[in-house]
Amino acid sequence: MKITFEDLQKIIGLHNKFLSGETGGEKANLECADLYGVNLTDANLQDANLDGTNLKRALLWGANLERATLAGANLKRAILEGANLKGANLEGACLKGVNLDHTDLRGACLLNADLENATLEGATFNKETVWPTNFDPRAATTIYTND
Repeated sequence: MKITFEDLQKIIGLHNKFLSGETGGEKANLECADLYGVNLTDANLQDANLDGTNLKRALLWGANLERATLAGANLKRAILEGANLKGANLEGACLKGVNLDHTDLRGACLLNADLENATLEGATFNKETVWPTNFDPRAATTIYTND
């Protein structure tokens, strides 16, 4: 489902109202949306549903995706540098060539995610972070924290 940039801005606006408890707010449901190459720099999509969404080549610098669901999403070659993915569900997501440098991955689930050629320099994780089988986060220059 292709979404226009104008409609996406309306969805994000309603989502921000939802997050702040304002009347008329609505949780963002972008499940299976086609957001190829969209610029969501600094967007607040905390708790949003992005399962199966096409975010290939999207710009998500500094985006807040805390507790968002991105299961099965396509984030191939997306830029998420500095994004907050704390507690996010990225199970089975395509993260090939994605930039996850300096992201917060504490408590995130990346089970069965494809991290081929992904960069994670300075990304933080903790004991609750679930990595794909046979993936060594320390070899990817990530930072473990007890927080």
